Amino acid sequence: MSHPTKARLLEAAKEVFIEHGYEGATVQMIAAAAGANIAAINYHYGSKADLYAKYVVEHLEAIMGRMPRLSDDPSDPEGQLRKFVVWFFERYHPESPLRRINQDMVAMKSGFIDSILEKVIKPEFQNSRELVTALLPPDTAELTIRCWIKCIISLCTGPIHGAHLYPTVFPGTVFDEDEIRAQAEHVAQFLLDGLAAAWS
Repeated sequence: MSHPTKARLLEAAKEVFIEHGYEGATVQMIAAAAGANIAAINYHYGSKADLYAKYVVEHLEAIMGRMPRLSDDPSDPEGQLRKFVVWFFERYHPESPLRRINQDMVAMKSGFIDSILEKVIKPEFQNSRELVTALLPPDTAELTIRCWIKCIISLCTGPIHGAHLYPTVFPGTVFDEDEIRAQAEHVAQFLLDGLAAAWS
């Protein structure tokens, strides 16, 4: 059975980190929001960094649990690739904590980055490999497969990480849900057209 104070601290931390980011949040804010004392944070989590890591890992694990995979519908790899791209983009909707997490990432210790590599980045690449392999001819060279995997991830992450530049590059543009949906559809169709051309 989980300790009630520990659970309250984590819930409070989520709200504080989302609002203020890692650097702006303080243990005093978190403790006050949880109705606990600062010593409880040290006792249950060790430090602000460890508490932040717990919050982020839980958030990412929940997201990764919803990642569309080829195994969800092996008979429709095209549909699963499209769903994967849409899922990738929709994680970064305007109110998504993931936007703030990306900004905070540089402040975290290397062990936390390693955890994200294992829990998020590697599974995304592996999922891309399964989808690409199902959509390319059976005799496709490994180098070509790797190029497609990197292309998928790059086409998904590029527009997301460049979102803060859009108001300057495209005056009046907001990276909102409509823009995200349109970009996801564009990327998915672009990828599917390119993969289909490998059979011609």
